[in-house]
Amino acid sequence: MTKMMLFVCLLIAGTILVLSACTRESENISPEPNTGTEYIAVDADFQNFRNWTVVTQLSQALSADGRAHTDAARTIWIKQADAKRGPNGQYPNGTILVKEVQGGYGIVAMVKRGGDYNSAHNGWEWFRLDSAGKITTRNSASICNNCHAQVKNLDYAFTKN
Repeated sequence: MTKMMLFVCLLIAGTILVLSACTRESENISPEPNTGTEYIAVDADFQNFRNWTVVTQLSQALSADGRAHTDAARTIWIKQADAKRGPNGQYPNGTILVKEVQGGYGIVAMVKRGGDYNSAHNGWEWFRLDSAGKITTRNSASICNNCHAQVKNLDYAFTKN
């Protein structure tokens, strides 16, 4: 009986040591995103986007000539309410912005994919979504890159946060 109690005590002590080591290891993980990690968005990432944090609501296009997704009202949401540009001026990988434009243009999105993807434009990937937030098109379209290059100093995002 004594050997059994000793075995149980050692087993419990070993379990406690293992669990405390795992806890300490997870506490040392930096909250900063790993810029080398690529974030690949899927349909579920855009689910319920209309319930996200509203970044901007506009009644007209951003550009003076009306080319910014037509001269129509639009709403821009961000999935990560606390996502801010870091000290390097860039959003962290995994940042998701969705813009819904009234007047038939539709829903577009940009995701900071990172890694080696679209590296000339800070790793942004561009999307078209259906009304439920499902991906209908994904790419690094030159037309998106070209327009958003106007705000390269703001990490290619026209939003102000």
